[in-house]
Amino acid sequence: MRKTHPKAVAFMLMLLFSALAEALLVNLARGNFGPMTPPTLPTPIYIREDGTIEGASGVLQRNGNIYTFLRNINETIEIQKDNIILYGNGFKLTRPPEVEMEGFWSGIIGWYPSIQMSNRKNVTIQNIEFVSCHTCIKLENSSNITIMQNKIQNAETGVYMSSCTNSNIIGNEIRESSDGLTIRYSSYLNIAYNCISGGQHHGAWISISSSTITRNDFTNTSLGLYLYSDNKNNRIFENNFIDNDEGLCFMNTGDGLCVNNTLINNYWSNRRNEIVNADEFNKVDPAPLESPISTSFDPSLFDLPLLTPTASPTPNPEPNSMPYTTTFIVASTITLAIVSTVLLFYFKKRKH
Repeated sequence: MRKTHPKAVAFMLMLLFSALAEALLVNLARGNFGPMTPPTLPTPIYIREDGTIEGASGVLQRNGNIYTFLRNINETIEIQKDNIILYGNGFKLTRPPEVEMEGFWSGIIGWYPSIQMSNRKNVTIQNIEFVSCHTCIKLENSSNITIMQNKIQNAETGVYMSSCTNSNIIGNEIRESSDGLTIRYSSYLNIAYNCISGGQHHGAWISISSSTITRNDFTNTSLGLYLYSDNKNNRIFENNFIDNDEGLCFMNTGDGLCVNNTLINNYWSNRRNEIVNADEFNKVDPAPLESPISTSFDPSLFDLPLLTPTASPTPNPEPNSMPYTTTFIVASTITLAIVSTVLLFYFKKRKH
């Protein structure tokens, strides 16, 4: 029987130890070892007041005061900084996955607003595609906000706005959502050039507001535009109300009356049921259009708010961002050094 040479055995052991040590080091570097933990809510992404980005890595790229999507995401984004543009770059923001945890359903994961902010000013949200989110954009106590050229589909609420002023909702597509726009206690809004269609409840539900509503399509909804409670001084003109169960409804409640609203030059596909409660509140369109009006949006005609120049920050290294190839080289080098030292000591000892 042929005897195996000691050096051959040593070489095979070196390869085996090298592979095992490499796998160990790579997995430690990737954080693959440790106690198993149940699934948790996605960590929100924060744009902090000082402009830094916290949360998931590799999602947003900052250039001065412009924050651009780098990929599709399903995390909530909370904006804590004024005077910025959040630009989707055509990427999608989708509903986070629902999670089963210890026998009960944690459905709240899918119910977080996708983009939210409060007490902010001069913020633009542009060119993001929202898919199957519960509340796509949530704004409170903010001013000079622009929501522009976004696509929203299959949402519970497209845009929720409360106690905001001097803001724009312009050039958006909102389809197959329960409520396209929900607006409360807000004033001096410009709601224009939006395409709102297929809503299960309201295309736009507006309560206690004074706004300009023009050049919008309200199509194939249960109720296109619902003015509820103490809506005063709204200007509603040059909109298309097409194939809705109810096109426009004025609803007075104990909170106040819908008075002093201007309604003129809109297109109504069905005159019999497009304006609800018109007789009671004396609201009819005195000069309806005979055919739909163009609602296509030309962004070159709309000036975005000016941003205060801010120097671009030096990119911060992301945690655990070492490429796999680099990790592989480092792990292999360390392993080979250790094994070589052990083998060298072994052979020197045998000679003596």
